[in-house]
Amino acid sequence: MTLRFFEHPLSPYARKVKIVLYEKGIPFERIFITPLTLRESDAVFPQFAAASPRLEVPCIVDGDFRCFDSTIIVDYLDEKWPDPPMLPKKPEDRARARMVEELCDTAIEAINWGLMEVRFFKRAEGAQAEQMIARSGTQLERMWDHLDPQLEGRPWFSGERFGRADASLIGHVVSAGLFGFALQDRHARMKEWCERCIAVESVKRDQADLAAFMGGDGLRAMRKGPLKRQYRDHRLEWMLKTGGLDIVQRGLDKETIRFSAFP
Repeated sequence: MTLRFFEHPLSPYARKVKIVLYEKGIPFERIFITPLTLRESDAVFPQFAAASPRLEVPCIVDGDFRCFDSTIIVDYLDEKWPDPPMLPKKPEDRARARMVEELCDTAIEAINWGLMEVRFFKRAEGAQAEQMIARSGTQLERMWDHLDPQLEGRPWFSGERFGRADASLIGHVVSAGLFGFALQDRHARMKEWCERCIAVESVKRDQADLAAFMGGDGLRAMRKGPLKRQYRDHRLEWMLKTGGLDIVQRGLDKETIRFSAFP
């Protein structure tokens, strides 16, 4: 039975899992989910909700087994389909890779998500938007300052071969560049790493999936209607410390933001 993968092309969590699926050559069926506009009346809702009680992508259905949360999913994939491995052998290197993944899934994701809130969804405008965008750039620079030295003498954040830390990070680095915060020369190791990542076949396939979505009607449809964007804990923290307290209050008042659907 083919594994079913519930995803959205803009979700960095889904993209991490999809790159791992491509990297391992696991056959899977893509099921496109837009949590922003999902309704209980939608035909796909019961199966999606059963696999993801928080109503978040990604999640998978593998036979009778259901799994949500990108990190847990990747753990499952790596244990069931161990070749090629997504983590290095040495315990220290495995811990380093997991720490990069954790930064991607929390702090870095929150910055890029916040930039999308400001630039795409226009949650802030004028001087407030400019200030929040500038602060985001400073935050990303600090992240790259922390990560760049970790590539000293190593081709990948996952060790000697491309792995889950790289799959977690590459989408964020590319997205930051699209928002105007491309890697600078002082992060030369990361710039070289990024070029290596872009040449990896699984990353190319994920980039193609994203390009197809960006060039279609899906992105334009996201702008229509009252959308409730999810404010996870790290996203809410970013919004508060980056100057968006009033954005949160307006979103609550207008019911255009939401928190986890479970419990």
